[in-house]
Amino acid sequence: MKRAVVNSSPLIYLAKACALNLLLSIYTEVLIPLEVYREVVIKGLEKGFKDAIAVKKAVDSRQLSILEVSSREVERILRLFPCLDRGEAEVLALALAYKPCHVIIDDKLGRIAARMLGIEVHGTLYIITMAVRKGLISSTKALELLNRLVVSGFRLSTEVYLEMRKRLEKL
Repeated sequence: MKRAVVNSSPLIYLAKACALNLLLSIYTEVLIPLEVYREVVIKGLEKGFKDAIAVKKAVDSRQLSILEVSSREVERILRLFPCLDRGEAEVLALALAYKPCHVIIDDKLGRIAARMLGIEVHGTLYIITMAVRKGLISSTKALELLNRLVVSGFRLSTEVYLEMRKRLEKL
């Protein structure tokens, strides 16, 4: 897959773990909707978050593209899935407009909505796995990255963490 539409949390946590470059290396085109840019960069810079600086640099260097989406389509998605926030709805609307693509989103409800809309969906951990499979990082570095994600606040269950460690050790 050459194109991905990315939600806020994968951008934030990959940037916090100094691994945003992996996302940008896996996909030839990485798109984010305006609301995700507002959440990650504008609000992040106001709060002094370093991850916001890294994402802004990726936007400024045109590695990440910000696109506006149809407000009509966003409202339709929010009616279908009222549990989503505006950023997630914009991600899904953008993905529908730019199919085929992957959606990179960690929120469980966002992932369910994406699947219901027929969009291929993955999360932050997929990026790490693909980085190893593509030879961008070693499995040892991926395990270190997984730990940096957890230390930076990335939430995942103990079971998922252990399964991911096992999977990375096999690659």
